[in-house]
Amino acid sequence: MRKTKKGWWVTPLLAAIFLYGAFAYHSQSNQLYMLNLKISEIERKIEKEKEKKQELLKQKEEISSDESIEKIAREKLGMVKDGEKVFVDINK
Repeated sequence: MRKTKKGWWVTPLLAAIFLYGAFAYHSQSNQLYMLNLKISEIERKIEKEKEKKQELLKQKEEISSDESIEKIAREKLGMVKDGEKVFVDINK
């Protein structure tokens, strides 16, 4: 009769635990990598939107200035200041 060791099942059990841990680590590291890529993409979008917001705020300030309002009134609405002489080119 053959003698078997009492703890023969420990080695396969440890191997199975190790394999499970390796697969779980690989899967989670891949998911973490994908999430980090998404985070980077979202952060880039946020920066672009912040820059766009700054440009729009600058345009808002420029449009709100008296000079800008006067320019729009003259060019688009054909308005003139009181007392200004208006010359009309009749040769057009």
